[in-house]
Amino acid sequence: MLLVAFGHAGVGFLPGGFVGVDVFFVLSGFLITGLLISEARATGSISLRAFYRRRARRILPAAVLTLLVTQAAAFFLLNFVRAKEVMWDSIFAAVFLANFRFAEQETDYFAQAQPPSPLLHLWSLGVEEQFYLVWPALISVVLLGAAALGGRRTIGRTDLRCLLVVLALAGCASLVWSMHRTATLPPVAYFSPFTRAWELVLGAGLAVEANRLGHVRRGWKLAAGWTGLLAIAASALVFSSGTPFPGHAALLPTIGAALVIFAGMADTHPRAAAARLLDRAPLRFIGDRSYAFYLWHWPVLIIAQQYLGYEPPLAVNLALLTGAFLLSIVSYALVENPLRRRTWTGATSGLVFGAAAATVIGTAALSIGALQGREARFSAAAAEPEFAAGMPIAAAYRTKKERAPSSTSNVLPAVVAAVEAARRGRPIPSPLTPPIRELANERLPYSLPAGCVPVARSNQTSSNICPLGRTESSRSIVVIGDSHAQMWLSPIVIMARRDGWVVLPILRPGCLPSSWVANFGASYCKTWYRWAIEQARRLHPDVTIVGGAVGGFRGAEAWAAERGMLAMGRAVQQSSGKTVVVGDPEGLKRNPIDCLLSRGASMAKCTTTWAPAILGPYNRIAARSRRAGLGFLDTRGWFCFERSCPPVIGRTIAYKDPHHITSAYALRLTAVLRAALRRETR
Repeated sequence: MLLVAFGHAGVGFLPGGFVGVDVFFVLSGFLITGLLISEARATGSISLRAFYRRRARRILPAAVLTLLVTQAAAFFLLNFVRAKEVMWDSIFAAVFLANFRFAEQETDYFAQAQPPSPLLHLWSLGVEEQFYLVWPALISVVLLGAAALGGRRTIGRTDLRCLLVVLALAGCASLVWSMHRTATLPPVAYFSPFTRAWELVLGAGLAVEANRLGHVRRGWKLAAGWTGLLAIAASALVFSSGTPFPGHAALLPTIGAALVIFAGMADTHPRAAAARLLDRAPLRFIGDRSYAFYLWHWPVLIIAQQYLGYEPPLAVNLALLTGAFLLSIVSYALVENPLRRRTWTGATSGLVFGAAAATVIGTAALSIGALQGREARFSAAAAEPEFAAGMPIAAAYRTKKERAPSSTSNVLPAVVAAVEAARRGRPIPSPLTPPIRELANERLPYSLPAGCVPVARSNQTSSNICPLGRTESSRSIVVIGDSHAQMWLSPIVIMARRDGWVVLPILRPGCLPSSWVANFGASYCKTWYRWAIEQARRLHPDVTIVGGAVGGFRGAEAWAAERGMLAMGRAVQQSSGKTVVVGDPEGLKRNPIDCLLSRGASMAKCTTTWAPAILGPYNRIAARSRRAGLGFLDTRGWFCFERSCPPVIGRTIAYKDPHHITSAYALRLTAVLRAALRRETR
């Protein structure tokens, strides 16, 4: 629990603190399986009703309290978009399905740019309870079935061996699937009960063999205890968010946990044993409250972060953890422990579970209804008209100094007006389009079936190429690149429908240009890059549009992004009638949803002004593209003026997150984009 908490707080030397959850899964499998085997031996049966009554008594009180308090905190402290997300998350968490909800969100590339849910940590509780939905019944069938077939009334060593075989088969299957799924679709693998089951099974196997392992010599246990602790510590120190997980990487902390458990299988421990360290009073005190601490620590950290509008420094996070631990002490003393010790009948536990789920879901539903009122002033305005192509800046740009916009001659008057509004401290216009509540899941004017774009954060290196626009046309446009190329599809498809072109997207969200030819990002991005070039050459399009994330990078990654964009442009240049590189503006520093809905929001507060050094990659790509004979779409003036980039232009929100533009604003640029493309493809 300490590993998880300090890792979440941002303690720099514990980037892999998340492995504490894997240690917990092993411990849980060991403890619960041991209790079930003891019951089978003592009574000759396993009462599923009694098991779930104990689980309800152990899990529900603290979990329901945390969910209700988190709902209340989100309702009163967060903006209505984030608060509604918490309410929906709590509904899934109340029925132990949070892991499936978060897995689905993690496979959506654009959802990944949103801040984490205050209830994200409850994915592990969902995995555990889904495992225990099946596990007690399976143990009962195997143990009691083996005993019955052998003509025995009590559970013997042979029956345990049968259970061990079943465990080995199930664990191996789960581990193999975990390694496969982690390599192919990491977000789903991380949250899946099928890829985590082997961790609980590992602990269960220790429980089955507990009697035999308890008689192993002390020297072996002494070495195992410290080796196990070192393995767990090494995982926390070496692993990071970039480590493919769970997969084979999870073997290190889980085997470490198994070794520590094995080392503790003795009545007494020598002075040098790891168990002596773990048995210290402060650690036992934390351990007793670890479940409550786990429940409280993450909502406290995340709600504070979202309320403040920035990620707090480590000192503040540690203070928040202290507050969360104080909450866990209080909830343990007043709620968790008293209710756990109270006698519950089978009917009572079922009633309590139903009432708990109904309370959380009902509160969430009422809160969602109440939050609708906050949305009224942010309801959608009528879509604003397209910008006219060739609109001069001079007509809109008048200041006291009458500065000539020589370096930004393509800047749109609406952008200048938005920047001037920010400089004057004007309020955010209202109403806005698209509605802020729909910003993260904006409707698009086209539809790409499954398989046309690789799933985000998967290792997919190819996809179907699905035509858009006038699909029967002989004139074709290939759009190739990452999500920053994909965000331009809306106006390109509309333009293609009007002018009679077919659009052929070759896209790979998550594989940025810095990963195409350099060593930034996942290695499979290079494979996709080579595949994409082959497809573009094979198609021989009239126009190829290359887009990718470049804006906002610094140092080596900025140079790698430039190399990638130019390498892609040159690679497809010979097989295309004309190749055009899209300039990638620098974007925003803050998420527009959270800034536009923050306390005291204004155009000045939410407009980002970039330092001159940040503009370098964009400018260099423009110059190098033209020297290479490639076209270049200078888009910066469509979003920024004099290094200032507002989130709202006119009444249209320009960005859905700090890096990707909205479809609504992109559609306003259709005529401007068309005119710019025509100039570059003459």
